[in-house]
Amino acid sequence: MQAGNTRLEELYTKWINNTATSEEMEEFLKLMEAGASREQLLPGIEKFWENLEDDNSFSSRQKDRLADSILSQWPSEPVIRVRHRIPYWRWVAAAVVVLLAGIAIWQLTKKDTPQLAKKTVVPAPEIIAPGRNGAILTLADGRQILLDSTGNGVFATQDNTEIVLQNNQLIYQAGSDTSSAAISYNTMATPKGRQFQLLLPDGTRVWLNAASSIRYPVVFRGSERRVEVKGEAYFDVEADKSRPFIVQTQNQLVEALGTGFNVHAYNNETAEQTTLVEGSVKVTLSTGKPLYAILGPGQQAMLDNRKQSLAVLENQSEAATAWKNGYFHLENMPFEKVMKQLERWYDIEVVYANGVPDLSFYGGISRNMTLDALIRALKVSEVHFKIQSGRRLVVYK
Repeated sequence: MQAGNTRLEELYTKWINNTATSEEMEEFLKLMEAGASREQLLPGIEKFWENLEDDNSFSSRQKDRLADSILSQWPSEPVIRVRHRIPYWRWVAAAVVVLLAGIAIWQLTKKDTPQLAKKTVVPAPEIIAPGRNGAILTLADGRQILLDSTGNGVFATQDNTEIVLQNNQLIYQAGSDTSSAAISYNTMATPKGRQFQLLLPDGTRVWLNAASSIRYPVVFRGSERRVEVKGEAYFDVEADKSRPFIVQTQNQLVEALGTGFNVHAYNNETAEQTTLVEGSVKVTLSTGKPLYAILGPGQQAMLDNRKQSLAVLENQSEAATAWKNGYFHLENMPFEKVMKQLERWYDIEVVYANGVPDLSFYGGISRNMTLDALIRALKVSEVHFKIQSGRRLVVYK
């Protein structure tokens, strides 16, 4: 650290070593708030991170989560763009303002820090973790299975088809004889804060986003393969020219032969979007006007549910599939739409204290942060956030 900052360095060292008194922690926070620069703190942070890397009491995943948490605390811009995590300690050095929040990330990951817990000056907000893999499967006979707590293996058989859970993915393995007269349907639903993967009996792979559901037959028979979706799902369709794959939502039908596409159709939003990544799909209104659009890669069919109008947008595949790839794509996205994503992924309620801010974000940000870390990365001067008990996020402008 630079000359003249020996007291800051001394207090910082005590903080990370859990030897600071409550008075020293308060003094450190005040010095930080007075404007400690990244350059002043970089040498200390480098040493801190090197020590962490040598600490075998942390798993690699814990170290990664710790770094993600720290990285989110001092954004140089209103939104952190997606970057590669090399070299890690240099990024951490640029994000030391985690200490400003009064939240000891070290304390949260280290199990043996009762001394620091007793001396906390600034109470930490409720820690709301990001969403994770999990879903509820409803079988044809009405039985419900919580996939979060079910171990790998075969747990049901319907229409001579085995239903297998394997590494957070549900797989349907059809037997040799699937000619039963009746067709059985299953429904997979993800609550808020959950996502899941599904391999349908025809080989089509489905990624289901939070607060979504898909209803599908245990075995596809006849001249088409039809499923019903509410919410958001990405499809990697197994090619079969003799049997088109059809996704039915509340207001549209999406028909494909073999392709990859994303369907966004939440009931509490005014528009439905179908975005093509590869191949070709036909989007048709299922109600109202007889409209349709045939999409090419990168195009998006935007259906306005109120006007019953259909528009085609270009270059939308990256934004539409960001959730599947582990981050929020925020480029030119209205504030309220961003908050809807947070509501679903973190299972929270967003409350506007004095109206919805007229702002748009840009860039992208990881979906693997805690809510507190994410809103610090999103923070801009015109807007303030506060996490309240009961999983409420209050927005002030």
